[in-house]
Amino acid sequence: MVKNIQVVDVTHRKNEYTGYRTRREKGQDSILFVHFLSPASVIIDDNAIDLARNACIIYTPGIKQDYGAITESSNYENNFVTFKTDTLAFFAQYKVPLNEPFYINNEAEITACVEWITWASANRTLSLDEEKTEHVHELFTLLEKGMVGLGTKNMRVNQTRQRFIALRGEIMLNPMGWSVGKMAAACWLTRSRFFVLYKSFFNISPSDDLLMAVLTHVKERLVTTTDSIAMISAECGYARVESFIRMFSDNEGITPGQYRKKNKPQRGV
Repeated sequence: MVKNIQVVDVTHRKNEYTGYRTRREKGQDSILFVHFLSPASVIIDDNAIDLARNACIIYTPGIKQDYGAITESSNYENNFVTFKTDTLAFFAQYKVPLNEPFYINNEAEITACVEWITWASANRTLSLDEEKTEHVHELFTLLEKGMVGLGTKNMRVNQTRQRFIALRGEIMLNPMGWSVGKMAAACWLTRSRFFVLYKSFFNISPSDDLLMAVLTHVKERLVTTTDSIAMISAECGYARVESFIRMFSDNEGITPGQYRKKNKPQRGV
C-alpha cells in the first residue's frame, strides 16, 4: 500500500455559486477526485458531457480540468479531495477509471469518508497524517466497490490507456529526467510494445512527444527565469551546451538566447 500521501485540499458537500465552473488548462500537480452531488458538466477532449448526480471523475496530474454546473443558472454541489502521491504506484492498486466520468451507487459511504478526511485536515490539535492516508485508500476502495455501468472487459480495455494518459500528464508537468525507456518501465512494458501503444493512443511517438514536452519546459524557463543557457542545458541532460543549442535551433528555428530576447516580458518604463 502506498503510504506517502499528502492531502492538499478537501471538502464534503460543498455548495458553490450558481453556474459554478472550474477550468485549469494544465491541470494540477496533484490528483483530484470529484464526486458530483448535483447534475454537472465536464469537458473531455473538447466535448461537453452532461452528468447526473453521483457521477465522479479522477483527474491525474497535468491533465486539463474543466467541470462545473450543468448550466449557468444551475446549482452545483460536490465532494472533492486533492492529494499528492506517487500517481502510477497508487493507481496500480485500484481499478478505477481515470480522467473520465463514472457513476457510483454508494453516495453515503463516499460522502462520509470525504467528511472524515475534511475533519482530520482541519484538526490542528492532532497529527492524523497516517489516518488520512488510510482514509484516502478507503475512499478508493469504496469507489471500486460502488462503481456501476462498467463491465470487467471494458475496465481492462481502458486501464492501459488510462495509465498512459496519467504518465503523459506527469511528463508534461515536468519532463526532466524522463526517457522513453523510463516511460516504458513505468507502464511495465517493453520499449517496443510501449512505443506502438503510445503512438496508437496519442498519434505521436513517445520520443517526439517527450521532445515537445522538453521544449515547452525549456521555453517557459527561458522566459520566466534568469537561469543561464548552460544551467538549463544541464538540467535537460545535455553534456555539451552546444548540442542543446543545436537541438533547440533545429526545432524552433532560433537559438535559446534569441528566443529569450524575443519573448522576455519587458519591464515598464
